[in-house]
Amino acid sequence: MARDNGALTVILHVSDIHCRNAALERVLESEDYDIVVASGDFECIETAGILVEKAKGPAIAVTGNLDNPAVSRLLRSHGVLLDGRVSTVKGLRFAGVGGMDVVGSINMLKTLAPTSRLDVLVSHHPPRGVLDRTFIGLHAGLKELWDIIKTFKPRLHLFGHIHESPGYEERDGILYVNPGPLARGRYAVVDYMSGRVELKRIA
Repeated sequence: MARDNGALTVILHVSDIHCRNAALERVLESEDYDIVVASGDFECIETAGILVEKAKGPAIAVTGNLDNPAVSRLLRSHGVLLDGRVSTVKGLRFAGVGGMDVVGSINMLKTLAPTSRLDVLVSHHPPRGVLDRTFIGLHAGLKELWDIIKTFKPRLHLFGHIHESPGYEERDGILYVNPGPLARGRYAVVDYMSGRVELKRIA
């Protein structure tokens, strides 16, 4: 998954923190990374505050389905919230689909020109059929996300939500990563240039 500008960019990817503040602080402090991406479900405003205050590099986040307006406002006030937006960080172009208003986020992104370059898509939910199998065997991803994926063809898609399906896979030139829930100690480190993914767990 080589990219055009040649700079090394390591992404720390966390999701589904669910108020586990100590786990977030530990990962932010212990890992080496250029950008931290959070795929939602902070659930507590204090948790969102830790992200913006303790990240060692730029932070990007989308809301999760269990987040509330206070979390969204805090992330937005610090320029971190990506719901329905596009932002360029460290030379990479990111777009976000929030979990609080999936349809609204998607509709906002659809106003962009289809030829717009997109390196990384961040969403709370997975697309239907990709790392989205629940413990009872159902695929719980959102088919609506495929419109954005097919239009913008990101090289990397980061998401969470389905706690039971941590992993990564590549399909049609797109790398998909579900780190698993940080609430259970799981997270991922992604080297954007090489496409190398490390699924990690707090000891």
